[in-house]
Formats: sequence, C-alpha cells, structure tokens
Amino acid sequence: MNVILRYYLLFLLVLTGCSKQEYANETYEGVVDTIAKQDVQIQAYISSHNLTMQKDPTGMYYKIYLAGDSLRMTENSVPTIIYTRSNLQDSLLDASFGSTNFDGRKLKDHIVGWQIGLQQIGKGGKILMIIPSPLAFGKEAVGNIIPANTILVCEVELVDFQ
Repeated sequence: MNVILRYYLLFLLVLTGCSKQEYANETYEGVVDTIAKQDVQIQAYISSHNLTMQKDPTGMYYKIYLAGDSLRMTENSVPTIIYTRSNLQDSLLDASFGSTNFDGRKLKDHIVGWQIGLQQIGKGGKILMIIPSPLAFGKEAVGNIIPANTILVCEVELVDFQ
C-alpha cells in the first residue's frame, strides 16, 4: 500500500472515529492489515456475484446504481435512507423496511463506510457498498444483529437529506 493511501486512511480513521472504543487499542498497522486480509474475501465475493465495482482508497468497494441529483451531502447532513445490510454469506443482518433518518443522526455519526459512500450519490441515488470491518463496526458487535469483524454488504437509497 503506498504512503499516500496509508496517510489518507489514517487521517480518515482519526477524523471519523478513532476515539471510538473499537479503535482504542488498534494500531494503524492492525487496521491496514485487517483491511488487506478482508480485501481477499471481498474480491472473491465480487467475483462470485459477477459484480463490477469501484475501489475507494480506503479499501471499501462500491457500485453506484443511480447517481441521484447533483447536490451532495456533507458530514453534517442528516440523511434519510432506505437500506439493507448483509454479510458476505448473503445473510440479511439488518434493514430499514422503509425510510429512516436514524432519529436525526448526522452522516458524520454513521459508520465510516457510509460516510464515504453516501457522499458519492445525491438525493434519489442508490449505491451498493462492500465495507471492510474497520470501516464498519470494527471489533464491536452490534447486539445480536451484527457480529464483530463483519464485512458489510450494504444497499442504500438516499431518499433525502437535510
């Protein structure tokens, strides 16, 4: 991984949540190593599903199904979305079953993968994201819904944002 990519990832982790508990004891090298190991699994998933996706410098993959309008969110925007979250075994983990704004949560308070992906589309846009665990919930499980270290496969439609 080149030096610029390493600094970009470090900056992103520091900016968006390195103070969160899941990264408190994680070294930068550990995060990069986890993303590199999970990249092999992600590429196998992409290949087995005959997908064509773009790779973000952070290690996240995405495919824009619909770009939406030309306005883009900022980290302080509050997105209203319809989403599904699955794992690499195609097991549905979580879904909105209608539009939600997560009680007014700003984009900067969502997982890093969504922060990256949702800024790629505008209102009315739809995106598929495959998010390595350090850019999702990391080493923390989300109740009994999302196990620790889970690579997420997310389909998200951006209904609106404020």
